[in-house]
Amino acid sequence: MPHDDSDSAVLQATVDRLRAEAEGYRQAMRTRAVIEQAKGLLTERLSCTPDQAFGHLVRLSQDSNRKLVQIAAGLLGIAAPPGAEDDPPGLAHAGGPAAQENGHTLRVHGDPQSLRRLGHPERSRSVPSSFAARYHLAAAALASAESPDALAALLNEVALAPLGVAATVLALLEPDGALRLVGSDGVPAHQLSQWQRIPPQTSVPLTEAAQRGATVWVHSREEFAVRYPDLTGEDLIPGRTVCALPLRTGERLVGAMKLGWPGEFTPDRAATRYLSAVARLCAAELLRVLEPGRGGTGPVLPTGEPWFRAVLDALLDPVLILTAVREPDGRVTDLRVDHANAATVDMAGRTGTDVIGRRVTELYPGMVASGAFRNLLDVAATGTPYEGRAEQFIEVVGGTLHASTMTLHATPFLDGVLVSWRTHDEQERRESQLAQAQHLAGLGTWSWEHGADRLTCSGNVPRLLGLDGDADPGALDLEQAIGAVAEDDRPAVRTLAGELLAGHPRATLEFRIVRPDGVVRNLRAMAEAVPARADGEVLNIRGVVQDVSAWRRTEDELSRARSRLAEQRRRNTAERQAFRALQHALVDLPAGAPTEHLETAARYRPAETGSQIGGDWYDVLPLPDGTVLITVGDVAGHGLQAAARMTQLRYALRGMAFGESEAGPARLLGRLNRMLCHLRGDSIATAVCGRFHPRTRGLTWARAGHPPPVLAREGAAGLLGLPAGPALGVTPDAHYETAVLPLASGDTVLLFTDGLVERRDEDLGRGLARLVKAVDEYRADGIEGFLDHVMRRLGAPGGHDDTCLLAVRVH
Repeated sequence: MPHDDSDSAVLQATVDRLRAEAEGYRQAMRTRAVIEQAKGLLTERLSCTPDQAFGHLVRLSQDSNRKLVQIAAGLLGIAAPPGAEDDPPGLAHAGGPAAQENGHTLRVHGDPQSLRRLGHPERSRSVPSSFAARYHLAAAALASAESPDALAALLNEVALAPLGVAATVLALLEPDGALRLVGSDGVPAHQLSQWQRIPPQTSVPLTEAAQRGATVWVHSREEFAVRYPDLTGEDLIPGRTVCALPLRTGERLVGAMKLGWPGEFTPDRAATRYLSAVARLCAAELLRVLEPGRGGTGPVLPTGEPWFRAVLDALLDPVLILTAVREPDGRVTDLRVDHANAATVDMAGRTGTDVIGRRVTELYPGMVASGAFRNLLDVAATGTPYEGRAEQFIEVVGGTLHASTMTLHATPFLDGVLVSWRTHDEQERRESQLAQAQHLAGLGTWSWEHGADRLTCSGNVPRLLGLDGDADPGALDLEQAIGAVAEDDRPAVRTLAGELLAGHPRATLEFRIVRPDGVVRNLRAMAEAVPARADGEVLNIRGVVQDVSAWRRTEDELSRARSRLAEQRRRNTAERQAFRALQHALVDLPAGAPTEHLETAARYRPAETGSQIGGDWYDVLPLPDGTVLITVGDVAGHGLQAAARMTQLRYALRGMAFGESEAGPARLLGRLNRMLCHLRGDSIATAVCGRFHPRTRGLTWARAGHPPPVLAREGAAGLLGLPAGPALGVTPDAHYETAVLPLASGDTVLLFTDGLVERRDEDLGRGLARLVKAVDEYRADGIEGFLDHVMRRLGAPGGHDDTCLLAVRVH
């Protein structure tokens, strides 16, 4: 009979009511579990009946106007805060026995008297709302989950809501180290379908947390892009801040959990501890919902299954399953033997029964010393398999030395490593060593019986001849081998064979081969004849062939390098001669007439490193009007170009000073700057320019981007104040100011370039301070000794720049 709209509405309302009632029953069961735990705690600590304990809870709920379950959870949180495996040292609470709840340790705190005060009505307002209380609500909620998705949903709803988490995924660790997504909440379906299985080599927060056994935080999408540049497309978890935590029960790592926040989230210590405790709680509940018979995927560890043990026992080689031993911060520091198959017998004769449960560092200290143990740790930490070559392992067990040559293979297996090895007998060991030596040295052995059409050879010979794709291993057609030789060299090969057959005991020949890809290689063949009869008839020729292409390339390159070096030496000699000539031109300035009341001395030293001359210069020039031009300058750069520019500036300044006797230092620098800018080069320079007036004993001076001169007067030294003036060659409109310095008898003015005070590992101010101190320390009269003293104290010349000094002393 058809239903009208009213019947459908009634039916829908009934379904909604029943669904709400079912959800209410589940919520009530979780609430009752928390209340019953709190009643039990109060009954024990207050020595009261369960009804009296319940009365305490009810009164506290009424007085604080809070739900009964919140009061119960708060009480449990105070008395039994959850333990977090990765708590920093000293963070765990002291005192109180430990209790077990659903397989998780709860550290119980508080004496009966403090609990009485907590339950007293007058103290009702002091009950805290903490992470610990939320933990007990979460424990009761997660215990009701029937599937991994339900577990993730309850985790978000009950445990992580206070932290603002919007999305959660749960991943299970598989035997090969990969992570398989088994539960989620708040993650789009298309993302889940793309991330169902994450290989161990994929660098993402989930794999990092599983491999390191520690929490991984990424606080922004920008940070995510920097840390995981190879990851394209959308991330598995939506949000700006993500966190991945290892899921561990005891020492057993079962997977990883990833959380996402819509915005920025920075955890404090309490939140970090809470997340760690929730992760351990979630790990145990995840294993519960995945148990057989509950719709899950079966046991996580196949080593507990008889079929898996039977498969390992059927293998001829020994196999060990090692579980990672981690520090609290997640670092893998050791490996423990959890299972050994029937074929396991180590080099000391111990069987699988003898090694199960023991650590690798205890069993095989020789592996630790040789570095092989580090390879196993890397497999556990990174998830990358290790395939070793035949090598010798040495162990001392019970005072007895045991040695064996083995090939070791290791692959990631759950939270650890699966290791197998093969022991080689003496013949295999020698053959392997010989093959390895031939491969490394580019060698191959061969022999030829007189009249045969084939060569017997080692496996390396066809590769050396470029026939590795066409020839049979161990044998090579004679004509095919000769055909591999370059056509021009084949007659020499046949001649060598003829000489050996004619009685020559040994012969050596170098020839070329052209590989199919067109690459030409140089080979050297060394052969000897083996006589088989008394008459000396040769029946066999044997020898070796070696690839000497690298040697020939090295010899050719060495020859070319010698030629280039000889040419460079010739150029360097010419340059040094030119540099010395320029240096003499700088030092041996044209001398003018002696200047009354003024004594001068100068030093020029090239840099200790490098062979190129710099652009430093100085000048002392008496002018027709009786004044003296005093200059120190520095052109940026080194080499002939800098020296040429320096010469232009020095003589241009001389000409300007002669041409206009009334031009002050600032005006001269301005003209010099406009000239340098007009030349349109890329040179810049600094300078100090001054005019000394003998009649007044005054010094008018200006500067262009140069360090200030030092004045030594009456046993004290100091830097002169800097008049304004930028470097030369920067801008044609630069303005330069003039300073006037009255001088008295005995005053010394020191002008210098920055090579004297500038060092790469310190600022210029420290160098100037060192210079002032050196000038201040000098007490003798000689101006030449004064300059030597300054240069010695400042370590001039410096390592990277030339040094020029000019001292003028007034009498």
